[in-house]
Amino acid sequence: MEATQSDVQGRQARIAPNLILVRVVFFALPIPSNVAIDKPSMKATFFQDALTDNPSGLVMKAEALVVLDATDQAVVPCRNLDVQQFERLGLCELVAEATPRPGLYRYWGGEDHDRLYTNYDQVVWEVRWTDKLLRVVHLEWENGCGGDQRDWVVADSIELAESFVLEVSRRTHAPGDAILVFSSGRWNRSTALYAATQKASFDDLVLPDDLKTTIREDFAAFLTSEDRYRRLGISWRRGALMIGPPGNGKTHCVRALVKELAVSSLYVQSLNHPHYTGEQMWSQVFDRARGLRPCVLVLEDLDSLVTDENRSFFLNQLDGFEQNHGLIVLATANHLDRIDSAIIDRPSRFDRKYHFNLPTLEERSVYLGDWQKKLCEETGWKQEEIEVASQISEGFSFAYLKELIISSVMKWMPQPEQSFASTLQGQAVLLGQQMKTASISPVSRNGHESARSAKLTR
Repeated sequence: MEATQSDVQGRQARIAPNLILVRVVFFALPIPSNVAIDKPSMKATFFQDALTDNPSGLVMKAEALVVLDATDQAVVPCRNLDVQQFERLGLCELVAEATPRPGLYRYWGGEDHDRLYTNYDQVVWEVRWTDKLLRVVHLEWENGCGGDQRDWVVADSIELAESFVLEVSRRTHAPGDAILVFSSGRWNRSTALYAATQKASFDDLVLPDDLKTTIREDFAAFLTSEDRYRRLGISWRRGALMIGPPGNGKTHCVRALVKELAVSSLYVQSLNHPHYTGEQMWSQVFDRARGLRPCVLVLEDLDSLVTDENRSFFLNQLDGFEQNHGLIVLATANHLDRIDSAIIDRPSRFDRKYHFNLPTLEERSVYLGDWQKKLCEETGWKQEEIEVASQISEGFSFAYLKELIISSVMKWMPQPEQSFASTLQGQAVLLGQQMKTASISPVSRNGHESARSAKLTR
């Protein structure tokens, strides 16, 4: 039944008795063709004013000043433009302009690099690139979530500025002769870690020969098989998890493998950040790794990196099919019982699991024998005394075996008339009292003989 107007008004009154209904009708009036329409223009500093109390306002203000100073030149804003690395590669020349005075600080490089270095927080670079001259304005500042930065390239044309940004980004994206280290929410190049990796060798590892060969050949074959993986419809990605108590060579094995693979390498040192979540940190890690494929992503101490809060997100990132094409993940873990079964028991996440357990008697003998060859002339340590040293060091990790040698040498040096073998036995007793690491069965989960290994100091 059709409602009358009074019925409708009555229902409206019952639903919203205090509501006033207003009907507004708009009429489009024709505008004479001879009347000019002035389009309202927004204030030039609109964004800057709107974001006055926000860190983004600082960016807008800085950009306005750069544009004003550039007069008729082109200005291209960007971020994370590593022009200093570009210069280190020999691809440009940089000079810090004296005006405005750069914001910088000097710092000591430490005992290994005994000199002062300069870090620029704010600077205007004069850049000579090929036969062109440009300027790059670099600005860093602190905000509520740590630090941020921005760059502006000033050039005679937009084409020149954008060509420069593109070339710098292409050349500095890969780590080169460095390893990208993720810590405190940022990536940094580490030439020191790269140098340590280049010194690593499988020859310095006490491993069963078949297992050593398997590890090396498996990953080498992987990198040369992309086309075959594609033809077979198999995801071209690889993962290995190295498990065992500290001090048995996991890290050295990873370094030796990274060296042999000879592709870009990324190392996750920590996911801790005062403001960002673990999920946000994992997102940054995998985004950068995917941009460098094929590459190696090293996750040391996986049992401490993956927490209850970020586990699900980490697994989703690890499971990416096309996204992880060409990605090799090498992870280490000290505590098998702390790793979720979703990581351990699903082979598609880590295809290989190698157990680095405490060395057997035979492996301790091999390790100590290498040391005996180096020390025998100086200390008089005899080859036939190795067997005793191997027996009394039961339960020692390779790290403890190395400490046993070093502490014995230090104890012996002030009294060289004493028998080195006797000194070593005394130190073995003392170290045995300090040890807290329990013995682990030498049989691995995947049926391989345990990978007992250690770096032998040459």
